[in-house]
Amino acid sequence: MSFVHSLTVLALALFTLFHGGSALAEGLPVPKVEYSADRVIESERGAMTHKVHHAGLKERSEMQMGGMASVMILRGDKKLAYMLMPAQKMYMEMDFTKAREQAGGTPAEAAEITKEGTETVEGFSTTKYKLVTADKKAAGFMWFTDDGIAVKMDLLSRESAKKARMTMTLKNVQVGDQDDALFEVPAGYTKMPGMGMNMPMPGTR
Repeated sequence: MSFVHSLTVLALALFTLFHGGSALAEGLPVPKVEYSADRVIESERGAMTHKVHHAGLKERSEMQMGGMASVMILRGDKKLAYMLMPAQKMYMEMDFTKAREQAGGTPAEAAEITKEGTETVEGFSTTKYKLVTADKKAAGFMWFTDDGIAVKMDLLSRESAKKARMTMTLKNVQVGDQDDALFEVPAGYTKMPGMGMNMPMPGTR
Protein backbone atom coordinates (compact mmCIF):
# COMPACT_ATOMS: atom_id res chain seq x y z
CA MET A 1 0.00 0.00 0.00
CA SER A 2 3.03 2.34 -0.26
CA PHE A 3 1.58 3.87 -3.45
CA VAL A 4 -1.60 4.80 -1.57
CA HIS A 5 0.42 6.35 1.25
CA SER A 6 2.65 8.38 -1.08
CA LEU A 7 -0.30 9.66 -3.11
CA THR A 8 -2.15 10.67 0.06
CA VAL A 9 0.80 12.59 1.50
CA LEU A 10 1.59 14.29 -1.79
CA ALA A 11 -1.99 15.32 -2.52
CA LEU A 12 -2.50 16.69 0.99
CA ALA A 13 0.82 18.57 0.97
CA LEU A 14 0.13 20.22 -2.39
CA PHE A 15 -3.45 21.09 -1.42
CA THR A 16 -2.43 22.85 1.81
CA LEU A 17 0.51 24.54 0.10
CA PHE A 18 -1.38 25.92 -2.90
CA HIS A 19 -4.85 26.46 -1.47
CA GLY A 20 -4.36 27.67 2.10
CA GLY A 21 -4.59 25.83 5.40
CA SER A 22 -0.90 26.28 6.32
CA ALA A 23 1.27 29.11 7.54
CA LEU A 24 3.36 28.75 4.41
CA ALA A 25 0.36 29.57 2.24
CA GLU A 26 -0.13 32.95 3.90
CA GLY A 27 0.79 35.69 1.49
CA LEU A 28 0.30 33.51 -1.59
CA PRO A 29 -2.66 33.82 -3.99
CA VAL A 30 -5.57 31.40 -3.74
CA PRO A 31 -7.71 30.18 -6.66
CA LYS A 32 -10.61 32.48 -7.53
CA VAL A 33 -12.05 30.08 -10.10
CA GLU A 34 -12.88 26.41 -10.49
CA TYR A 35 -10.76 24.40 -12.91
CA SER A 36 -9.48 21.03 -14.10
CA ALA A 37 -5.95 20.21 -15.26
CA ASP A 38 -3.25 17.57 -15.63
CA ARG A 39 -0.78 17.92 -12.74
CA VAL A 40 2.70 16.67 -13.67
CA ILE A 41 5.01 16.07 -10.70
CA GLU A 42 8.68 15.28 -11.27
CA SER A 43 11.39 14.32 -8.78
CA GLU A 44 14.47 12.12 -8.62
CA ARG A 45 12.09 9.19 -8.20
CA GLY A 46 10.43 9.80 -11.53
CA ALA A 47 7.32 11.50 -12.84
CA MET A 48 3.63 11.21 -11.98
CA THR A 49 0.60 12.69 -13.71
CA HIS A 50 -2.68 13.33 -11.89
CA LYS A 51 -5.96 14.52 -13.35
CA VAL A 52 -7.04 17.31 -11.01
CA HIS A 53 -10.42 18.98 -10.43
CA HIS A 54 -10.49 21.96 -8.09
CA ALA A 55 -13.39 23.97 -6.65
CA GLY A 56 -12.82 26.26 -3.68
CA LEU A 57 -11.87 24.11 -0.69
CA LYS A 58 -12.48 20.89 -2.61
CA GLU A 59 -10.08 18.98 -4.82
CA ARG A 60 -10.09 15.64 -6.62
CA SER A 61 -6.99 13.97 -8.10
CA GLU A 62 -7.05 10.83 -10.22
CA MET A 63 -4.11 8.61 -11.11
CA GLN A 64 -3.32 5.33 -12.84
CA MET A 65 -0.37 3.21 -11.72
CA GLY A 66 0.30 -0.41 -12.59
CA GLY A 67 -3.14 -0.65 -14.14
CA MET A 68 -4.78 0.41 -10.85
CA ALA A 69 -6.90 3.54 -10.63
CA SER A 70 -6.83 5.62 -7.44
CA VAL A 71 -8.79 8.74 -6.60
CA MET A 72 -8.05 11.20 -3.80
CA ILE A 73 -10.77 13.63 -2.72
CA LEU A 74 -9.70 16.46 -0.41
CA ARG A 75 -12.45 18.35 1.41
CA GLY A 76 -10.95 21.39 3.08
CA ASP A 77 -14.45 22.43 4.14
CA LYS A 78 -14.78 19.23 6.17
CA LYS A 79 -11.06 18.77 7.04
CA LEU A 80 -11.35 15.26 5.58
CA ALA A 81 -9.69 13.29 2.79
CA TYR A 82 -11.05 10.26 0.98
CA MET A 83 -9.02 7.69 -0.93
CA LEU A 84 -11.22 5.83 -3.42
CA MET A 85 -10.40 2.44 -4.94
CA PRO A 86 -12.87 2.19 -7.86
CA ALA A 87 -12.01 -1.41 -8.80
CA GLN A 88 -12.95 -2.61 -5.30
CA LYS A 89 -15.65 0.04 -4.73
CA MET A 90 -14.03 0.82 -1.39
CA TYR A 91 -12.73 3.98 0.26
CA MET A 92 -10.70 5.19 3.23
CA GLU A 93 -11.51 8.32 5.21
CA MET A 94 -8.73 10.38 6.79
CA ASP A 95 -8.73 13.40 9.06
CA PHE A 96 -6.54 16.28 7.78
CA THR A 97 -4.86 16.89 11.13
CA LYS A 98 -4.06 13.23 11.79
CA ALA A 99 -2.89 12.76 8.21
CA ARG A 100 -0.46 15.67 8.52
CA GLU A 101 0.88 14.37 11.82
CA GLN A 102 1.46 10.85 10.49
CA ALA A 103 2.97 12.19 7.26
CA GLY A 104 5.39 14.45 9.09
CA GLY A 105 3.50 17.70 8.55
CA THR A 106 3.37 20.05 5.59
CA PRO A 107 6.58 20.88 3.66
CA ALA A 108 7.25 23.85 5.92
CA GLU A 109 5.57 25.89 8.61
CA ALA A 110 6.62 29.39 7.52
CA ALA A 111 8.48 31.06 4.69
CA GLU A 112 9.78 34.38 3.43
CA ILE A 113 7.83 35.16 0.26
CA THR A 114 8.84 37.76 -2.31
CA LYS A 115 7.52 38.65 -5.77
CA GLU A 116 10.01 38.14 -8.58
CA GLY A 117 8.12 39.61 -11.52
CA THR A 118 5.96 38.17 -14.29
CA GLU A 119 6.47 35.30 -16.72
CA THR A 120 4.39 33.34 -19.22
CA VAL A 121 3.92 29.71 -18.12
CA GLU A 122 1.83 27.15 -20.03
CA GLY A 123 0.26 29.98 -22.00
CA PHE A 124 -0.74 31.95 -18.88
CA SER A 125 0.55 35.31 -17.74
CA THR A 126 1.79 34.58 -14.21
CA THR A 127 3.36 36.25 -11.20
CA LYS A 128 6.50 34.51 -9.98
CA TYR A 129 7.11 34.17 -6.24
CA LYS A 130 10.29 33.17 -4.43
CA LEU A 131 9.94 31.17 -1.21
CA VAL A 132 12.59 30.45 1.42
CA THR A 133 11.44 28.54 4.50
CA ALA A 134 12.26 29.94 7.92
CA ASP A 135 14.45 26.94 8.73
CA LYS A 136 16.32 27.37 5.41
CA LYS A 137 15.70 23.71 4.57
CA ALA A 138 13.66 24.43 1.46
CA ALA A 139 13.50 27.13 -1.19
CA GLY A 140 12.07 27.56 -4.61
CA PHE A 141 9.73 29.39 -6.91
CA MET A 142 6.00 29.31 -7.62
CA TRP A 143 4.05 30.79 -10.52
CA PHE A 144 0.41 31.93 -10.10
CA THR A 145 -2.08 33.08 -12.71
CA ASP A 146 -4.18 36.22 -12.23
CA ASP A 147 -6.96 33.88 -11.06
CA GLY A 148 -4.73 32.46 -8.32
CA ILE A 149 -4.02 29.09 -9.94
CA ALA A 150 -0.58 27.70 -9.09
CA VAL A 151 0.50 26.49 -12.54
CA LYS A 152 4.10 25.73 -11.64
CA MET A 153 6.38 25.04 -8.67
CA ASP A 154 10.12 24.34 -8.52
CA LEU A 155 11.23 23.41 -5.01
CA LEU A 156 14.62 22.34 -3.64
CA SER A 157 14.75 20.87 -0.13
CA ARG A 158 17.71 19.91 2.03
CA GLU A 159 17.90 17.42 4.90
CA SER A 160 21.41 17.06 6.40
CA ALA A 161 23.73 16.62 3.40
CA LYS A 162 20.98 15.39 1.07
CA LYS A 163 19.22 17.59 -1.44
CA ALA A 164 16.03 16.80 -3.34
CA ARG A 165 14.25 18.70 -6.07
CA MET A 166 10.60 18.49 -7.04
CA THR A 167 8.74 20.32 -9.78
CA MET A 168 5.00 20.57 -10.35
CA THR A 169 3.38 21.84 -13.54
CA LEU A 170 -0.28 22.15 -14.47
CA LYS A 171 -0.99 21.36 -18.11
CA ASN A 172 -4.20 21.51 -20.13
CA VAL A 173 -5.81 23.87 -17.62
CA GLN A 174 -9.55 24.29 -18.24
CA VAL A 175 -11.26 27.00 -16.18
CA GLY A 176 -14.94 26.30 -15.51
CA ASP A 177 -17.47 25.01 -13.00
CA GLN A 178 -16.79 21.50 -11.68
CA ASP A 179 -19.51 18.93 -10.97
CA ASP A 180 -20.21 18.69 -7.21
CA ALA A 181 -20.44 14.90 -7.55
CA LEU A 182 -16.70 14.75 -8.27
CA PHE A 183 -16.00 15.63 -4.64
CA GLU A 184 -18.29 13.05 -3.01
CA VAL A 185 -17.82 9.35 -2.23
CA PRO A 186 -19.97 7.51 -4.80
CA ALA A 187 -22.98 5.53 -3.60
CA GLY A 188 -22.30 1.84 -3.10
CA TYR A 189 -18.71 2.22 -1.84
CA THR A 190 -17.70 0.38 1.36
CA LYS A 191 -15.66 2.19 4.00
CA MET A 192 -12.33 0.61 5.00
CA PRO A 193 -10.68 0.92 8.43
CA GLY A 194 -8.19 3.77 8.79
CA MET A 195 -4.49 3.11 8.44
CA GLY A 196 -1.14 4.78 9.14
CA MET A 197 0.58 6.92 6.55
CA ASN A 198 4.23 6.83 7.53
CA MET A 199 5.48 7.59 4.04
CA PRO A 200 7.52 10.66 3.01
CA MET A 201 6.48 12.93 0.18
CA PRO A 202 8.14 11.79 -3.07
CA GLY A 203 11.49 13.48 -3.59
CA THR A 204 11.97 14.45 0.07
CA ARG A 205 13.89 11.47 1.41
